[in-house]
Amino acid sequence: MNDKLLEQLAIDLIPQPREIVSGEGTFRPGEKLAIVLPGTADEEDCFAASDLADALRGEIGIQVEVAGQSVEGECAVLLNRRQGSDLKSEGYTLAVQPNQVVIEGNDAAGLFWGTRTLLQSFRASSAGPEIPCMEIEDSPDIRWRSIHYDTKHHQGSFEYVQGFIRNLARYKVNMLVWEWEDKLAYERHPEVGAPGAFTKEQMRELTAFARQYHVQIVPLVQGLGHVSFILKHPQHRHLREIPDSSWEFCPLKEESYELLFDLWDEAMEATPGSEFLHIGSDETYELGLGEACGCKQKADEIGKSGLMQLFLQRSGEHVESRGRRALCWANAPRVKGDFP
Repeated sequence: MNDKLLEQLAIDLIPQPREIVSGEGTFRPGEKLAIVLPGTADEEDCFAASDLADALRGEIGIQVEVAGQSVEGECAVLLNRRQGSDLKSEGYTLAVQPNQVVIEGNDAAGLFWGTRTLLQSFRASSAGPEIPCMEIEDSPDIRWRSIHYDTKHHQGSFEYVQGFIRNLARYKVNMLVWEWEDKLAYERHPEVGAPGAFTKEQMRELTAFARQYHVQIVPLVQGLGHVSFILKHPQHRHLREIPDSSWEFCPLKEESYELLFDLWDEAMEATPGSEFLHIGSDETYELGLGEACGCKQKADEIGKSGLMQLFLQRSGEHVESRGRRALCWANAPRVKGDFP
């Protein structure tokens, strides 16, 4: 239903809002536009207004000022919180009228998402940029709307990552699962970090930057498998499941956990305020094959799934002891039972 209406309105909204009602006329900001905040606006609301103003200037080519009140006869975008509303978490309403746009959010995130919808609503016309009059009510179906950003084989610049985060927020993505591997300059094990890797301070800056856009950075530092970036180093070769392969840790060696926990702790220190740590743990092709380290014998006793469960339990307990929840890929077993 919204597909046809959006086609009639000649705009593309991604993701599509829950409810759209078309109105009569268009909103044309003209030469100057005011973004109006109430006196109760907090720091997050002020950022939403400032970032919206920057985007309107840079992308739409409109002269914009952020003000405490609108001026008679001047087009305005009014931003406000709808306290005690029936809107869901992160919900917002957007009402476009010929002389003003009103965006109300249930919370800071909702108000911000409303400004992202506004940016997507502009269309070109012979009279200049305009928005069709309409009313939108929207809230997310999914709590965490996540993107997996894998930088194991490359590293974008600091500025590139900032732009990437802005683009994610444009489409209301609120979680960035960032697979670092060796792209963090680990202080306790500097050999693991690649040349030019982001420092922990830079990661903290990016974490704070993302939070302004209501995007949570979740660090992903692989555990068990996918760890050639660690086990390729001579000082860590003895922790391999298979002596000739750097792919996988031996889950029976205490030193494996000591090293991983050091790296995970630094990843968490670099992302203050994040609720999660992703520990990977997929594609453990060599699990239970190591004879010299005793894993094959242990797998014969408890199964490969038993080895995986041992690893996940130890890892999860450590992450939880640091005040976070551990995430892992879904092909790690969640129920008892062996796997090939």
